[in-house]
Amino acid sequence: MTLITNLISCHFAYKAHREPKDIASGRKLWHNMGLMQPRPPLKISARQLGEITILDLTGDITLFNSPEIRKALLSQLREKGVQHLVLNMLAVTYIDSSGVASLVEGLKASRDVSARFALFGLSRSARTVLELTHLLRVFEVHQTEQEALEAPAPPAYGSATSNGGDV
Repeated sequence: MTLITNLISCHFAYKAHREPKDIASGRKLWHNMGLMQPRPPLKISARQLGEITILDLTGDITLFNSPEIRKALLSQLREKGVQHLVLNMLAVTYIDSSGVASLVEGLKASRDVSARFALFGLSRSARTVLELTHLLRVFEVHQTEQEALEAPAPPAYGSATSNGGDV
């Protein structure tokens, strides 16, 4: 009987020693377990070119930082009243479904305030995510910053020539 008791005690002592300590963020818990590589935090900076506001994004857009992008988009569109917002996604290598949801919310907010909302510099994986979700044709997407700045405005959302109602 003492052999079984000793084995059980050793098992629980070993398990308690190996289990990671609880950490506030799920992402940090995965990092603590060594199962997920750390990713750099999302950096958002704004710059102005005439009437156009460009948000330069650096890093991945995931569940853990999508609230930051959402807040930045809504602040620019609703609080600051930006009429033409362009997202520079050249330095965004990955976007998950919550990141896509934040972009869709930004698009919806831009339509609510009759502002123009465009993306440029999508990575291959970001483009694939938008293609798979059938959102690539909903967003105004350009390859380069110059193209995004010089492109004519698409038809107004809800007009007879737009695809109104896709979002």
